[in-house]
Amino acid sequence: MAKKTFKVKLPAKAAPERFRQELNDEQYLAVTHQKGPALIIAGAGSGKTRALTYRVAYLIDQGVPSNAIMLVTFTKKAADEMVHRAERVSGGHTQGMLAGTFHHVANIVLRKYAETLGYHSNFTIIDRSDQLDLFKLIMGQAIPKDQKTRYPKAADFSDIYSLAINQERQVDDIIAKEYPQYTELVNEIKVILQAYHDRKRATNVMDFDDLLVNFLVFLRTQPAADKLRHRIRHVLVDEFQDVNAIQADIVYEISRNAESVSVVGDDAQAIYSFRGADFTHMLHFLDKYPGTREYKLEENYRSTPEILALANASIAHNINQFQKILYTNRPTGEKPAVCPCADKELEAHFICQKILQFRDEDIPLYEQAVLFRAAYHRIALEQALVEYNIPYVVRAGVRFFEQAHIKDLLAYLCVMVNPVEQVQWTRILSMHPGIGDAAAQKVLSTFISEPNPLEAFVALDLATALQGKRVRAQGKTALQGLQQFFLQTACNPQDGSLLPPDQWSSLPELIELITKYITPFLELRYKDWKERAGDLRELGNFATKYHDASAFLSDILTTIPLKGESIVDGSEVEEERPLVLSTIHQAKGLEWRVVFVLNCVEGALPISRAFGDPAALEEERRLFYVASTRAKDYLFFTYPEFVPSYMVGDMIGRPSRFIEEIRGDNVFEEWDIEL
Repeated sequence: MAKKTFKVKLPAKAAPERFRQELNDEQYLAVTHQKGPALIIAGAGSGKTRALTYRVAYLIDQGVPSNAIMLVTFTKKAADEMVHRAERVSGGHTQGMLAGTFHHVANIVLRKYAETLGYHSNFTIIDRSDQLDLFKLIMGQAIPKDQKTRYPKAADFSDIYSLAINQERQVDDIIAKEYPQYTELVNEIKVILQAYHDRKRATNVMDFDDLLVNFLVFLRTQPAADKLRHRIRHVLVDEFQDVNAIQADIVYEISRNAESVSVVGDDAQAIYSFRGADFTHMLHFLDKYPGTREYKLEENYRSTPEILALANASIAHNINQFQKILYTNRPTGEKPAVCPCADKELEAHFICQKILQFRDEDIPLYEQAVLFRAAYHRIALEQALVEYNIPYVVRAGVRFFEQAHIKDLLAYLCVMVNPVEQVQWTRILSMHPGIGDAAAQKVLSTFISEPNPLEAFVALDLATALQGKRVRAQGKTALQGLQQFFLQTACNPQDGSLLPPDQWSSLPELIELITKYITPFLELRYKDWKERAGDLRELGNFATKYHDASAFLSDILTTIPLKGESIVDGSEVEEERPLVLSTIHQAKGLEWRVVFVLNCVEGALPISRAFGDPAALEEERRLFYVASTRAKDYLFFTYPEFVPSYMVGDMIGRPSRFIEEIRGDNVFEEWDIEL
């Protein structure tokens, strides 16, 4: 005889009094949300992490088993921090909670249910390097040798595959919009992508994208997914403005039968569209989840009222957003300052002197930061920091002049100025296709002992010089191209003799010639080759103030070691924690007492490629907002009134439209910066 089941549900307990004491009214309402979907719009510095961790603690306090909670974040560091803080608040009752990045959560689930998708539970995960190697193997088998140059490179295949999965787009659409040069090869590209997919499945392998797509397939197609959904009763998602299409679908599928789904984000800080993030998933959350309760966290604990007034005035110009006004109970401070400078050098000197002034006023270097839209904007500043002996660190990157592609270009100038420079010769030779380090040394040995190695290389009979040496035909062709390059830039075309430097092209033009020559090599070696080529072109603009390559190299090469030191009584003292230099993208989520936003001119912030695209311009304005809200006490926007360009001479630097459009709001003061 079948038994009837009656489920008894205990009444919700009132939140502990400490929740009232430790949360503001906005946070308390979001944390104690009862049932159904909740959209928590958390403004900059409003305690987003506190709201999420207290939400976990609240659910546990209400009797929810920790293994019935799923917390998804975008980085492992964020997940670890939230779990640790939730443990403290809940008294250590978070064991068994499903927490981590989307990929981590997917991996945990798929290990348990891999068999339902045709995998074994011991599947292996390959990283990008392994992924590229597999693509190269498949391409080598599928593409005739004489056709290889017509096809995308392995890195391009990887990116196409990733875009198709994460943005849920058709390959035809991706090729048409991002890789139009391969339009005629769409069918062949699809065959290789399918072969890549089949090879992974046959060998029980997944890449990072597969973790997400297979997780979604499991949730949508497998009966076992209902068992998982039955267990997970409460879903919490951090940084929801940064989800892509497949991540948004995963959240929807896992939370279909959940008692609550709480997503937290700030649409005003959606700045990662280049990674596939689409903040419209947050904007349309209320449409996809009927009955959503909306909570706004608008009290800011970071910045002064003056800084928030500027941030609010700026972001108000965006159309597609949730309306919110940040406020604070902090005492009043100084208005943000807009500081036009005559040129980039004066801009750099002003920033350095203000940094030292703040240090003298007991604001240490590590509590100060200089932010910029693109890496190359910091060239003049880095040079000035060395002159002022200010130690600094570049957040999530290397110093400008230490980057590999910058060193690649400088190597050409070095051997032109000093042809016996063996290290730079090796760097130049080995960047050519078909010439590895060993082959480079063999080639170098044939001419480096000559009185003028550059002249000797240009005159080298490669067929004779390479006889008996194992250098592929591709390498020989590349070396012939290098001979022609030096012949056209540094030598007399008639007899191959090295011209004196004053007969070379101007230094900026010479850098442009080198840039054009090495760009195909950058494309082979770096996924972000376009950005690196842009760095090299900006280096040419920076070089306009130098009359010769020797002086330029002297300044640059003494910049590379680059470390401020303090010596007292002849002995080293403890090293000072450095100033922070960071792109605005890398600065998101961080804060400093003093923030300088560098190069706030049209074409830099907003970046020129956003012109004419309303959606792109709104994202650029969100970058301006993110930069502004990193500052606690002092905020400066600087820009050069004249910007060097070796092609057209000095150009007038128009201040960013993001400054101009709030000029009448009385939210900043303008300084005169004079020598």
